[in-house]
Amino acid sequence: MAKYLVIVESPAKCKTISKFLGKDYDLAASFGHVRDLPGKKLGVDIDNDFSPSYEVMKDKSKIIKELTSASKKSDLVYIATDPDREGEAIAWHIIEATKCPKDKIRRIVFNEITEPAIKDAIKSSREIDIDLVNAQQARRVLDRLIGYKLSPLLSKKIQRGLSAGRVQSVAVKIICDREKAILAFEPKEYWVIESLLKTDKHDEFTARLVAKGSLNNKYEVSDEKTASTVKQELEEASHSVDSIKKSRIRRNPALPFITSTLQQEASRKLNWSAKKTMMMAQQLYEGVSIDGESIGLITYMRTDSTRLSDTAISAAKSYIKSTFSDKYLGIPAKTKKKETKVQDAHEAIRPSSTDYPPKKIESEVSSDHFRLYKLIWDRFIASQMAAAEYDRTQVVVKSTHHNNSYFSRASGSILVFDGFTRVYMEGYDDSSKDDADNKTRLLPELSDNQSLNLGNVDTEQKFTQPPPRFSEATLVKELEELGIGRPSTYAPTLSTIQDRGYIEKDQKKLFPSELGFVTNDKLEEFFHSVLDLKFTATMENKLDDIQEGKCEWKSLVSEYYTPLGKMIETANKDMEKVSVGERHLGKDPKSGKDVIVKIGRYGPMAQIGLATDDDKPTFAGIDDDHDIKTITLEEALALFNFPKTLGQFEDNDVIVSRGRFGPYVKLDSQFVSIPKDMSIHDITLDLAIELIHEKRKKDKEKIIKIFDDQDPPIQLLNGPYGAYLKKGKTNYRLPKGTEAKELTLEQCLEIIKNPPKPKRRPKKKK
Repeated sequence: MAKYLVIVESPAKCKTISKFLGKDYDLAASFGHVRDLPGKKLGVDIDNDFSPSYEVMKDKSKIIKELTSASKKSDLVYIATDPDREGEAIAWHIIEATKCPKDKIRRIVFNEITEPAIKDAIKSSREIDIDLVNAQQARRVLDRLIGYKLSPLLSKKIQRGLSAGRVQSVAVKIICDREKAILAFEPKEYWVIESLLKTDKHDEFTARLVAKGSLNNKYEVSDEKTASTVKQELEEASHSVDSIKKSRIRRNPALPFITSTLQQEASRKLNWSAKKTMMMAQQLYEGVSIDGESIGLITYMRTDSTRLSDTAISAAKSYIKSTFSDKYLGIPAKTKKKETKVQDAHEAIRPSSTDYPPKKIESEVSSDHFRLYKLIWDRFIASQMAAAEYDRTQVVVKSTHHNNSYFSRASGSILVFDGFTRVYMEGYDDSSKDDADNKTRLLPELSDNQSLNLGNVDTEQKFTQPPPRFSEATLVKELEELGIGRPSTYAPTLSTIQDRGYIEKDQKKLFPSELGFVTNDKLEEFFHSVLDLKFTATMENKLDDIQEGKCEWKSLVSEYYTPLGKMIETANKDMEKVSVGERHLGKDPKSGKDVIVKIGRYGPMAQIGLATDDDKPTFAGIDDDHDIKTITLEEALALFNFPKTLGQFEDNDVIVSRGRFGPYVKLDSQFVSIPKDMSIHDITLDLAIELIHEKRKKDKEKIIKIFDDQDPPIQLLNGPYGAYLKKGKTNYRLPKGTEAKELTLEQCLEIIKNPPKPKRRPKKKK
C-alpha cells in the first residue's frame, strides 16, 4: 500500500494527477459531495442555533467505506478537492464522514493540474480552512430554509411543485421587471436624415444630421412633416466642411476570462448555455486525452479574478514574440479589482501551458472541447498583446439655407496596426446604438471650409426601441454587476429557473412565463426582502465576511431567517390562492370550442380549442390595444378575423394581417407595415391602397436605374450610404468615383463578376 493517499473529486482528476506523483501515492475519487442535509426533512434545528444534521448521501455509502479503508492504510491523506469554498466544504465532509484523524489530514489546493502546480501544492499543504467551510454551510442552510419553508407555501397557494431560492427568485424578478418595462414601453418616432455629399473630385461620403443653429444645439426630428421640410431645405442649402478632427485611437485588448465573461462569450460566439460552458470547462480543467495522456488544459474555471501569474505572462509574451514579433508585445494590463475577495486567490481562466496551442491539439479532442479551449487560448494570448491603433477622422458639415444652419457629422476610422485583433475580437450582445459615429468607414481627404456638392438627402422613419430581453449572457452580466451570486452559482441558477418553468428561452432570449410572472408578483407582495436586489447582494458580501473570519455563520442565518419566518406566517394567512396559466373566456359560437388567453412564446395570445381536441387549436396574438387580464370574449374572437381580405386592387387581394413585427398590409408579394398610430381594426381598403401608394413612392425615389431584361433584374439604387447595385437578393458596392446613373449594363455585369474588395471595417468597442 502506498504511503500517501490523495483524494480528489473526479476520476478524470485521478488520471491526470497520477502521472505527476510517484509510486508512494495512491489516488481516489469522492465523486463530488459525500454528505448533505437529509432529503425528506428540514435537517436544520431552528431552535438549536440552526444546527445542521448532515447525512452520508445514499449513493456514496460504498465510496465512504472505500475512502475510510484507504485512509487507515496510509500515513498521510491529502484532500485535493476544488479550490473554492464548496471544495473546502467537500473536503471537510470527507474528513467527518471517514472519521480520519485530523493529524493525518492535509489540504492541498491548486488552480491548474500541471506537475509544478501539484508538487507545489503538496509542499504548501495546510489544514482545513474552517472559515471557508462555514461560509458554505451558511449558504447551504439558508438555501434549505428557503426551500423547505417557502416552497410548500408557493405549492399550496399557486401551483404544486413550485420552489423558491435566494438567488433564483431574484433572477426571475430581474427578468420579470425587464418584461414589464418592455410591455409598458411606448415607442417614440424619430427620423434619421442623412446627406450624400461629394467633393469636386467626385469622392463621396454620407453625413448624418445632428444639430441646428449651432453645433451645440442637438436637433432631433420627430415627425414626417418636419423631416420633409428639413430635407427640402438641405436640398436647397449650400454645404461646406465646418471642422475636421483627426486623432489616433488605441483600443486595448480585453482582460483574460473570469467565470462570468467566459459564460457570456461562449453564449455569444458558440451559442452555448452557461451550463454547457461550465461542463466543458470542467472537463478541460480536469484533463482530456492527448496522445494517450490525460492533460489538464486550463486553469480552474470558477474565479472572479483577472490576475495572471508572472509565469503565465512570461510564457504568453514568449509565444507572442516567436509567433508574431516584438511589436505585438503589449504593456501589462491592469487587472480588475473586485470588491469581493471570494475567488481572488485564483488566477483568471487561461491555458495551463503554452505548449499546447489549439492547432496542436485540435485532432486529439472533441469539437466542443477544441472550440472552448481556442476561445480561452485566444483571449489569454490577446490580453498580453499590443493595443490596436486606428486613425479616426470626424468631419462636421455645415449646410446653410437662408437663416437656418444645419450641422451633420460623419466619422471614419482606418486600422493602422492590428495589434491584439490579429488573434481575438471580443463578441457583442445583439444590441447596437443607432448612432452615425458607430458606423466605421473611410472618408475622403477634406479641408476646412471646403465646398461640397449634394448628391441626395435620405430620410428614414424610426422608432425608439424598448430595452432588450436578457439572454443568458446578459443576465449573467447583470447578476455579476449587481453583486448577486458567485461564479459557482450562475450556471445552476439559469438552469433551475428554466427547468422549473418560471422562464422560457426562445432564440437565446429569456422571458417570463405566466407562472413566473404570478410567482414573482406574490413573492414581491409578501417577501419583499427576499427579492430586494441590494439585500441579496449584501447577503453575498456577508458570506464573504464569514469566509474571511469576520462574521459568525449562525448569527447571519438567524439575521436572515427571523424576518423570513414572520413573512411566511403572514403569507400563509393572507395570500390568496391563484390560478396560473390561462384565462378561460367562454366558448366560440362558431365551433363551440373553448376560448382562452395566455402568455405564449411570443407574448400574450388568444387560443380557440384545446390540445385535447381532435383538431389543433388556432392562435392569434393579442395586440397592444388589449390587456390579457381584461380582454373580453368578443374582443378575443375579433383577433381571429385576421388575415382579412379588404377587397381587390390591381387584380390582387388586399390583405391585412399581423406578423411577428407588427400589423401589415399585403398585396401580392408586397408588404407594407401599418404605422404605429393606426389600429389594424381601422384599416379600410382605401386606406390600405393609400399606404401601398406611399410605400411605392418611397421605393421609387430610391431607384436610379433598372435593367429589367435581366433575370433577375439588375437595379441601381440609392441607399443611406450612397448608391449601390442589386441583383436578386445580393447587393454590390460601386467602385470609388462611379456615377451610378451613367453605368451601362455591361459595366454593371462587370461589377457583379468582379466586385470591389470590401472595405476593412473593424468593429468598434461598444
